[in-house]
Amino acid sequence: MNNFTRFLNNNIKELVTAGIIVLIFLISGIARPELFTAQHLPSVINSILLWMPLNLTMAVGMMMVVIVRDIDLSIGSAVALSAMVAGILFRDFGVSLWTGIAVSLLVGCLCGAFNGFLIAYLKIPAIIVTLGTINAYRGLTYIISRGKMVTGYELPDGMSNIVSQGIAIGEILIPWLVLIALVIALIFFLVLRYTHFGREVYALGSNREAAHLRGINCKKTEFIIFVITGVLCGITAMMSAARFGYVNPNNTGNGLEFVVISATIIGGVSVSGGKGTVPGVVLGCMLLGTVNTMIAMVGIPGTVQRFSYGFIIVIALLVDRSVSIIQSRTKAGEKNALRK
Repeated sequence: MNNFTRFLNNNIKELVTAGIIVLIFLISGIARPELFTAQHLPSVINSILLWMPLNLTMAVGMMMVVIVRDIDLSIGSAVALSAMVAGILFRDFGVSLWTGIAVSLLVGCLCGAFNGFLIAYLKIPAIIVTLGTINAYRGLTYIISRGKMVTGYELPDGMSNIVSQGIAIGEILIPWLVLIALVIALIFFLVLRYTHFGREVYALGSNREAAHLRGINCKKTEFIIFVITGVLCGITAMMSAARFGYVNPNNTGNGLEFVVISATIIGGVSVSGGKGTVPGVVLGCMLLGTVNTMIAMVGIPGTVQRFSYGFIIVIALLVDRSVSIIQSRTKAGEKNALRK
């Protein structure tokens, strides 16, 4: 019984998020029972799965940023810039798919390194830096593209295969795009849980001064986190080009930071720093994907979809906050009991 109670206490936020997902499915099933027939259910699940990869790939990077009490508002613009540079190389120079991917990762890495240098070494607040670079990177995207998009005909032929092909389980297709995102999430789960770097990230977020006294190079760790986030922007850029079949200087990555930060916080990552898990972030992305898909499929008018989406996010955040308060009071009660 003690082990079960400990499991509940340690994973309560993830369990609550999973419960909200189930609740949304139940409500949607009551409103539109036909969605859950054998004929329509596979398309519902496929829609949710296709919504997740871009957001999940960026969310594991944003998770580390939030754990160390920073924020990165520039990820959408960095994704657009990375995708556009690679797209221009595909269109105008006919480079191979792998060359374009490498260039996209490099551009994303440079964007992250620039943010990280200003934040970690020059001590400029992250929100100020990224409020500037969100416009700078988007502006560079417009400059190099001259306002023109790269169409699907100008992208490499094999790029769309990661969306249209994958592993089929009955009528449900799990695209390679989704599997790539899940592999990335698994890698970060292992890194954060079992490596020295992962322990440094949590230590830095929990108490920066104590981490410094323990010999952790706080500036270096913070800088690396932003570099990694930049590399993930480069990966997401190629995912976006494959998913949507084009690179548009205006639309690519637009609003991505809002969704990713929402998924991160809903997934249980504490804005106070030091807390957060990759499984929680996966569930946060799944929750938003479920909301986004079900709102449209249930038939909620487009005029109120944005409100409904935001309202459900606020409710999820309130539930998460309530759970945190209950956890804190429970721990405080246990400590008082032990003292007596």
